Amino acid sequence: MIYPIERGRWIVTLTGTARDYPPTDEAGFLDFARSLDTPLLHDAIRDARPLSPIWGYRRTENRLRHYDQLDRRPEGFLVLGDAVCTFNPVYGQGMTASALGALTLDRCLREQRRRHPHGDLGGLAGRFQHRLARSNATPWLLATSEDFRWPLTEGGRRSYRTRIAHHYLDRVLAAVPKERAAQQALLEVLHLVKSPIALAHPRILASVLAEAARALAHRTPPPRHGREHPA
Repeated sequence: MIYPIERGRWIVTLTGTARDYPPTDEAGFLDFARSLDTPLLHDAIRDARPLSPIWGYRRTENRLRHYDQLDRRPEGFLVLGDAVCTFNPVYGQGMTASALGALTLDRCLREQRRRHPHGDLGGLAGRFQHRLARSNATPWLLATSEDFRWPLTEGGRRSYRTRIAHHYLDRVLAAVPKERAAQQALLEVLHLVKSPIALAHPRILASVLAEAARALAHRTPPPRHGREHPA
């Protein structure tokens, strides 16, 4: 991934899965980029001048604390952001999830003021933690479901429902280069603008089916094994 920032500079990020870690020395970093399926990233940075050392980060676990399920909690004490939920940073959802949590807190505070104009905070903590849990549910689902693609992922097993979701998402990804509607919907879901349900919209489903039909039409017949004997 390459991100443009100010003054003509770029941030370059390489990620690996299943303990295939990108090296943090310059030569190894470039070799890792060269090993990708497409040469575009390597070609873009091959002759670039690095402005900083290469930093590695391997704390990629997802973590969710269920403050919404506490039987007792102190009133006026609220927990949000990374203190509640952290994600594998490769998905780039942590700051957005925290911002959505801040909006949830704002709505809860406004509601509390309408209910108790004299400043009573009773009930606010429990109501906020439950609503924050609902806000975190979508990015948590997206992050953990994708991590379960890899056999070395710890903390659970891929369910049948998750396998079906992976299969469908693979079909969406195949449609993205040719179908603008699929591309738009996928980006909106990944950036937490819309719910994953958006990927099941009839227009997206039609794009997926159209791409599947194209792939089927161009599929090479499997080789025949053994010899044929004349009748």
